[in-house]
Amino acid sequence: MIALTAALAVSTAACAGDEAADSGSGTQQSSPSATALTPETLSTITQYTGVPAGKATGQPIKIGFINADSQELTIATDEAIRAVNDQLGGVKGRPIQLVKCVAGSPEQAQQCAQTFVSDAGTVAVLQGTIDADVTAFHTTLSPKLPVLGGLPLAVADAAAPNSYYLSSGQFGGIGAVTYAKDYAKARKVAILSPAGSPANELAIATLQQALQAVGIKVTIARFPLDATDMTAAINQSEAASADLLIPAVGIPQHCVVLSNSLQKLAVYTPVLTFAGCLGADVRKTLGDYPRWNYLGFSVSAEASSSDDLTAWQVRAFNEWFKPMENRSVTRNGAVQMFQTVLTLVKILSAIPGDGITPASAGNAMKKFKGPVFLGVPTLTFGGVPNMPAIGSLASRVYVYLGNDGWRDTTGGKWLEPPVLNLGRQGQQGQGQQGQGQQGQSPGQNQSQSPGQTR
Repeated sequence: MIALTAALAVSTAACAGDEAADSGSGTQQSSPSATALTPETLSTITQYTGVPAGKATGQPIKIGFINADSQELTIATDEAIRAVNDQLGGVKGRPIQLVKCVAGSPEQAQQCAQTFVSDAGTVAVLQGTIDADVTAFHTTLSPKLPVLGGLPLAVADAAAPNSYYLSSGQFGGIGAVTYAKDYAKARKVAILSPAGSPANELAIATLQQALQAVGIKVTIARFPLDATDMTAAINQSEAASADLLIPAVGIPQHCVVLSNSLQKLAVYTPVLTFAGCLGADVRKTLGDYPRWNYLGFSVSAEASSSDDLTAWQVRAFNEWFKPMENRSVTRNGAVQMFQTVLTLVKILSAIPGDGITPASAGNAMKKFKGPVFLGVPTLTFGGVPNMPAIGSLASRVYVYLGNDGWRDTTGGKWLEPPVLNLGRQGQQGQGQQGQGQQGQSPGQNQSQSPGQTR
């Protein structure tokens, strides 16, 4: 199972485009867009920080922040830090000073790590997205500073000592097997994949093996990387007669071409894919996002929830997020960074005494069991063999209904990897086959999605 999750992650990461960025650093700068949070929202959020609401004062706690660019995740992180400092009581009443560093290459990532390490006042590092090899970054940081991130994007992230991620990212992609078996009730799954990529080939082969291990028939077809039409691949995959279509698409071009090709062929087989098709370019070209099922690793802030605990979190998040709606920040990105910052506050505030050091911060991160705001209910770092930085492999699935409407396809449950017997590998998933991990709340009743494209 570990080889499978790694293969799926490498494949998905390979589909994503790199974003060029200039290296740089600086302290956190606020924009004037924040608004005062209501008492109800403050009460909800402080349950996940452990600190009474109020304005933080005193000696700042210095935290590094590394990201691939200075846009979406940086804006969300800036605003999360500002809310913590101005309204949420800081860390034991002390404000956080964010020191930012932009990395668009392995060399820049390592340089950022060296910058953080050389500052004796820095106690931990927040990680956004790094579109580059992070091996040297982690090698430099791990002996000196702990890293807290929303999700790992590379094997080097997942395997890094002294790094801790609040979700599994693509490493939790094996949840697609649980979804196919228990929610789609699939007897046959069609898979589409770009041709010519060794990483994709490994991922598709292992996904096929996992699906077959739970009794699901699999048909596979490949399309050219520069495809402008996927009609032939869709027909070859027998998607029209499948119960579920899983496309390995992660760039806007592939998402748009696939949606148009499915519509042209009048193939309305439910689709399950990652959130790479939820970008502005896809929506602009198609007029809306494809009406597919999307595998995610946090609670959606756009889907309704029938239980009060989740509903209050969603309301609180959306109140905090509102000033960012017109600043090119997606809710997915904002959830990732807001929950990461809130968790950091919770972890650091639980450290006994007044002194917070890199060592005490790292130990507290490793022991943190959750829950995470709009995230997994429990974490166990070190529980996934060879991937100590991943605390949970759980995932969620949401279906897009069009016109900004979403539905929780898994009825409030977190999907855990199934138990698999993969022959010679002899690897087993964590969790129980055929069962989703119950989240903090029961959520909605299970409902099947139409999964059709626009």
